[in-house]
Amino acid sequence: MRARSVRTFVTVLVVFFALVGVVVATLAWQGRGVRDYAARVAQAALAGKPSPNVGFTRPCGEVVPGPLPAQAQSCEVRVEGGAARVTVEVQGGRAYVIQRP
Repeated sequence: MRARSVRTFVTVLVVFFALVGVVVATLAWQGRGVRDYAARVAQAALAGKPSPNVGFTRPCGEVVPGPLPAQAQSCEVRVEGGAARVTVEVQGGRAYVIQRP
């Protein structure tokens, strides 16, 4: 009887850690998609070689046409001094910020 209880406990423990691993992997994969999107937006914003004397802020959809990634709630690109800063806000109050000189 004791061996059966230990086996059940170990099984529950292994399943718990496996589920935690799946959640962590999913969040990492989603974050990568958002960061890749932000990098594309920054590259597109700097493609026109903006003047270092001019600054502007635009929604990402105006810079790169198309929808935001599924997990993104808002996105804006700010160009100041010839550098781009892209801020993508995602669910849960997190934000990814990409800066390109």
